[in-house]
Amino acid sequence: MFARIKAKLPGPKAAAFWVGATSLVGVYRYNKRESQKRLDYYCQRASHAANETMGSLDVPRKVHVYIAVPMGELGTRKARQHWEKYVLPVFAAGALDYELTLVNDIETENGVERVVRGGIHEQIANEIRERRRKHLEAQDSRELRLWREALETRKREEESRKLRKRLEEEPGMSVLELWRPQEYPHVMDIVAIGRETWVEAINGVSEGAVGSLNLQLPECEINYDRFGNAPVALPAVAYISHENLAGWASLPQRIFNFFHDQQNVDRYARQALQVVYESTKRKPRGVQELEEMGKQEEARWDQEPLEVVVDKRVADQIQIYDTMTDSAPF
Repeated sequence: MFARIKAKLPGPKAAAFWVGATSLVGVYRYNKRESQKRLDYYCQRASHAANETMGSLDVPRKVHVYIAVPMGELGTRKARQHWEKYVLPVFAAGALDYELTLVNDIETENGVERVVRGGIHEQIANEIRERRRKHLEAQDSRELRLWREALETRKREEESRKLRKRLEEEPGMSVLELWRPQEYPHVMDIVAIGRETWVEAINGVSEGAVGSLNLQLPECEINYDRFGNAPVALPAVAYISHENLAGWASLPQRIFNFFHDQQNVDRYARQALQVVYESTKRKPRGVQELEEMGKQEEARWDQEPLEVVVDKRVADQIQIYDTMTDSAPF
């Protein structure tokens, strides 16, 4: 009898395989369950912000999330997955509205693709400069107001021309595609995913806050600088880390993370939670803190990193979210 049972049992190699496979599945399932528990914990803490009462005329908070191409990549796919997995659920639980901008500028030179940096820097700088220009125009400057009217007229004509062309190309286009959300009435704080995005964001804020306001047009230049300076409120900036694991050298760490992701949920979801609450904003501890924020990510890079270049006047004025410590009120 025992001989018949023994004959039906798997051999040592088959038994070792099934024991190993079952153990890996068990570890993976445990990791998924524990990771979800930790994410639920931070979402529950964020939900207190969603339950706060608001006045009938109050506008919900909104932040601008920027994602650049991570070092070692040729697209924003991995960075977006990082945002959707660890950060977005916490924002949603806290009813924090957001605008998402992914910058993926790629150029080909001699058949080789490479990432073009600086798109986020330029966009943020232009937005702040535009607010400074409008601040000057609101003062007693009839000349600037006339220029603004001419610029707005040109902008409307250009948008109308593009719309007519699009309607000709897509006659069945839905009216909903023409709808645009109402412009946010306040300054949107900035959320930078990853070190390279952080550097571009800080540099963009600095340039926009103290750079020249002159506007170069095809036919002339509008000299705003001769009308004086126009300081405006600057957006607070939040850094959320993204340790991008690229290349064969990072394969062991990626395998470890696949079976032990709880530590990443703790780290990234906790950082997202700090952005949900405005009370975590503070002044940076000098220019050095802005320069060093997220610098540990560069240890895995094999390319020349961007450097933070910030004016001291901006460093004294700007605020950052304290995402490196857990100071959320709930």
